[in-house]
Amino acid sequence: MATGGPNQTATPLPVQDFTPQKTYPSFSTIINQYLSPIINLLTAYTLLVSDVLGGLVTSTNAAAQTITLPTAALLVPQIEGGQASLPGIAPANALAGSSIRFFVRAGGAGTVTVAVGTGGTLDSLSTATVAAGQIKEFLLIVTGVGSLTGTPTYTLYSLGTSTE
Repeated sequence: MATGGPNQTATPLPVQDFTPQKTYPSFSTIINQYLSPIINLLTAYTLLVSDVLGGLVTSTNAAAQTITLPTAALLVPQIEGGQASLPGIAPANALAGSSIRFFVRAGGAGTVTVAVGTGGTLDSLSTATVAAGQIKEFLLIVTGVGSLTGTPTYTLYSLGTSTE
């Protein structure tokens, strides 16, 4: 009996063993979410990609502070689903709409203002300033992955503030 092609068999072989190569914290419960906090004392600071992906940025500065997110070109490829492709090849995992959440804590006497890096946009209805003694949650959504001739982009949203 024909099976549809020269390299196909009538009965496919079962998968013998499979070990996932990567864990996905977004599929765990919120209680199990891993956070790697960073404390910053400078009045102006550009965050590293690892700082943002760590999930919690704390300022203990007594003066007002501005922290700037990494450029979209640096940050977007590190977000699951935000990887760009080689020219002319559209990968299955390059998705606008991929997102991350992170917190910014103003633990000192000064306010903390979050600025977007090159290729980033702050949502027009969002406020990026965190008052002293408060924590604000942010949602960063990939709006362009930079595949083919485009450049990576993201939009930052403020989700709300909590008091310490």
